[in-house]
Amino acid sequence: MAPVAVRPFVADRPARPAVFRVLGPLTLASGGDTLVLPPSKVTSLLAALLLHPDEVISVSTLQQAVWGDAQPASAKAALQTCTLRLRQLFHRHGITGNVIKTVPGGYRITASAATVDLMRFRELIGHTRDAAEPETELARLEEALALWNDPMLANVPSETLHRDVVPRISEERVQAIERVCDLKISLGRDRSALVDLWTANRAYPANERFSAQLASVLYRTGRQADALAELRRIREHLRHELGIAPGPTLRALELTILRGETSTPVAPVGRSTAVAVPRHPVASSLIGRDTLGETIADRLRADCPIVVLTGPPGVGKTALAQHVEQLVAPHFPGGQLRVATASLHHAQGQLRTPVDQGHGVQVGRRLLIADDVVNGSHLRGMPALLAPGDALLLTSRQSLSGPVTRLGGWLHRVEPLDPADSLQLLRSVLGPEQVDADPQSAAEIAALCDHLPLALRIAATRILLRNRTGLVAAVEWLRADPLNRLSLPGEPDMSLGHRFDEALARAGETLAAAFVRLATATPTARTAAAAAELLDVDPATARDLLDGLVDHSLVEEAAEHYWIRALLRRHAQLVAERHAPHPGPPGQPHRAKGSPR
Repeated sequence: MAPVAVRPFVADRPARPAVFRVLGPLTLASGGDTLVLPPSKVTSLLAALLLHPDEVISVSTLQQAVWGDAQPASAKAALQTCTLRLRQLFHRHGITGNVIKTVPGGYRITASAATVDLMRFRELIGHTRDAAEPETELARLEEALALWNDPMLANVPSETLHRDVVPRISEERVQAIERVCDLKISLGRDRSALVDLWTANRAYPANERFSAQLASVLYRTGRQADALAELRRIREHLRHELGIAPGPTLRALELTILRGETSTPVAPVGRSTAVAVPRHPVASSLIGRDTLGETIADRLRADCPIVVLTGPPGVGKTALAQHVEQLVAPHFPGGQLRVATASLHHAQGQLRTPVDQGHGVQVGRRLLIADDVVNGSHLRGMPALLAPGDALLLTSRQSLSGPVTRLGGWLHRVEPLDPADSLQLLRSVLGPEQVDADPQSAAEIAALCDHLPLALRIAATRILLRNRTGLVAAVEWLRADPLNRLSLPGEPDMSLGHRFDEALARAGETLAAAFVRLATATPTARTAAAAAELLDVDPATARDLLDGLVDHSLVEEAAEHYWIRALLRRHAQLVAERHAPHPGPPGQPHRAKGSPR
């Protein structure tokens, strides 16, 4: 997809499909002509839309991409003018139709894998998961990587995009290169992999995995001196550029080479159903969770077979589970195994406690950890995973009350932090001096974060990046657009909005529609009867819907009243703006539990 010289376009040329390329200099191709766009605000606007293809991009996000922090006095009007110029550019080059759509709250560019190289890249990467043969996977990966043409977006002047978005997309490329090298090595093509690894190491000089792969292949192909030279290079680079030492993989590899021992390939990138969890010393206490962590640990030590930690997105279930893993490590001499949810559903006993074939002695109790279990059906194969004495620690946004009731165990709903612990978490990130100098503003930030640990850490990290911003200004900055601000650029998993979208998708269309209608109404606690009136369903159906939303950690319940937390209400408003209002009762007809069919 390399750019070519451009012939003048004819204004009255018939409409033709446009092809956009962002995995290199931003180009626009129509018919046989390709236009490399000059650096401009219009180019930045087009890049911002194409980097989120076929998605609604908010006005504020586009303004930041085009002007950064130096936005004009009337940024909204300036953005409209910029959008008009972009449409005029399309028209001049024979691209007609509603390519750029104005939608509530922002804009969206119509795109597909046939028209945007980024979408084609992701489509090919997605297809590799279906490849049954390594050769097929390798071919698709190489086809995807061939779409890149460095330097990415060299003609786009937006500092925001190069800082916040380009690194995230470049990381997708890095992962694909890593997988290509893994496949070539596994197929015995060490010398072919060397070419890719030399290139990757020069492009990503601080990537320890590329360096380890390169040194390992060099050593196995009889080039011990070159392998040691590469390890010296990465060590010096990490020390001088980043002030850190190489990780354990590089150190162990260097010892292997110096001792002349047999080297095995670096562990490949890929998913496995059960991976041993390394034991670490117990970390410093998890803020606000000390007592709860000890309670959970005590139950596991006392032979409780299943412990489920449930709660809303961002409440810290995974962090709490990891803390508990460290607390109970000495009580599970058989080790700790991280189990993928897919293996919970399909397991047929392949994870039984290993037995020493020579002496017939069992290794001992094990703790199996499954993080973010999507639904109870994934636990059907659980008995096959457990040997006598084993325990299972689960986290899930759903309650998983059915499996816990059937199989025995303990279920705990993890709640947001209390205000004092929220302030302590902010102190741990921002520093006590800043928080204690303005505790009122810090408390407002914690409240805007709904006291969710993930939201608090994201907010604190972003405030640190805005090092000239005091807490008073940070409050206003966060209040203006909390969900957009509670997101780390280039890190989908560190985005509260992304987590909320996942939770709604898992709930299904019927529950999601009910949630949006409830959350966008007047923010007050409701009884099931009041919810039935709002949802236009009978009381029994309303109670079923509410129970389902509580089970998915989208709605809170106490004393026959139901309510929704502030950040989830804000997210529901954004969802409502994205889609047309629901015309009738939520989803398909929903029968109350126990009602006649």
